[in-house]
Amino acid sequence: MQTFIDRNRVYLLLLYLLLSLAYAAVVLSIEQDRVVLLCYLLGLIGFIVLTHEALLRAISQATGQAIPISELNFFNSFLDLNRKIHHLLAAGDVLALVHDTLKERIYVSQAHYFLGRELPGAEQPVVSSQALPIHCWPEARPYAFDLAELAREALLRRKVVAKAEAGTFLRRVFDTTETCLMIPVIQNDSVLAILLLGRADNDKRFSDFELQAFNYLANQLTLILDRIRVYTQNQQRTAMDHAEKLQVMQSLSANIAHEMRTPLSGIRASITGIEEYLPQLLDCHHWAVEKDPQDFQPIREDHVGALLGTPRRIMLMIDQANTVIDMLLMNLRENALDRKQFNVIAGRDIVKHAMDRYPFKTGQREKISLDLREDFSFLGIESLCIYILFNLLKNAFYAIQSVQKGAITISLEQDGFHGIIRFRDTGTGIDPAIQARIFDGFFTTKQEGTGAGLAFCKRTVESFGGSISCHSVQGEYAEFVIRLPVVAH
Repeated sequence: MQTFIDRNRVYLLLLYLLLSLAYAAVVLSIEQDRVVLLCYLLGLIGFIVLTHEALLRAISQATGQAIPISELNFFNSFLDLNRKIHHLLAAGDVLALVHDTLKERIYVSQAHYFLGRELPGAEQPVVSSQALPIHCWPEARPYAFDLAELAREALLRRKVVAKAEAGTFLRRVFDTTETCLMIPVIQNDSVLAILLLGRADNDKRFSDFELQAFNYLANQLTLILDRIRVYTQNQQRTAMDHAEKLQVMQSLSANIAHEMRTPLSGIRASITGIEEYLPQLLDCHHWAVEKDPQDFQPIREDHVGALLGTPRRIMLMIDQANTVIDMLLMNLRENALDRKQFNVIAGRDIVKHAMDRYPFKTGQREKISLDLREDFSFLGIESLCIYILFNLLKNAFYAIQSVQKGAITISLEQDGFHGIIRFRDTGTGIDPAIQARIFDGFFTTKQEGTGAGLAFCKRTVESFGGSISCHSVQGEYAEFVIRLPVVAH
């Protein structure tokens, strides 16, 4: 066991003795009442208890003498550290906690950290012309010794090495870094990390207990950093797989979009011609019916009205098909929208245009109420804004139809520098278990859904510099709030 009496504690005892004498002289000269004297005494004891650790640390720094730590406190410091770092998923966070513990509770005066290149957060030194097995943490810096040789030394030793046991190379490393202990963190044949630690007296030998405690730290760091390394590799592999799939989907979707847009453009051109000449054709039919009713049967008035509205309905269906294509491509495109295409748009105009162009089914339009009194303007692309409202309308009507009740409210507000489009339906609401995922790309709970709609809304609104959020109570309502930066008219 280490002794608990050293020069630092003697200095501290003398300091408290002098303070006590001065305190007693002042108190006795002012007050003689026993109760008051007792209060002063308790105050002195409280002062000693509260300042003990801080003053001892200050004295040790002034004298250059390390503070002896009991074996129990020494090992408890590592146990407490182990509890804190086991849940972390970043090597930098682990080393930051290790550093704080070593400085504050183990009284390490010098600490140098190196991370294996497979761990995130390791930085390649600028002066290096080749890949190294270990890199400095938290920032790259040059050293007067070979880092690759240090990594080989750690692999060769595979245990905590003190200055007394070091060879020529390691002694040079210790002298250069003003340290006296190397803690290698090794998993199989990979160096995960190396810690070089120093204390006030680097020539003083470490006890067997201290070395065992540092070896315990090395073992725990091995488990934690290896888990982080595996987790990082899995994350990188997942990201690469996702990128490859996304690239394939982008290429495939672009081809499909091209093949779909071509016939849609042809249909639009044909419908434009039909829309232009259909009234004349119907007039000719009426004339023929009047001239020869036996050979030409009259068309019912409701059918005539349906024929006249057919071109517009087909145009809306074409627009819907193009909207779906745009949403799918938008979700697969990683680049943000080109701000050169943005125009100043009024919130009221967007809502009205969406109401005019949406292909409502019978009875749907009557379920919508509008409150457009607080108008505002923002920068965006009109067609994409209309697509956003189309998607919210489609989802709202689906929710209302599911419970055969409910209504939709669309309102405009202005809150400081932001305009708000508030879209609320009183249908099924959203299950709390999935609410956090509704804006994820390709996530859907509908049997025939694509999961592209809300993800498209989120990416588009964010491209405009705004945000979209959802608040819902299952069985009562779902409310989407779109916030957009306001611009002057």
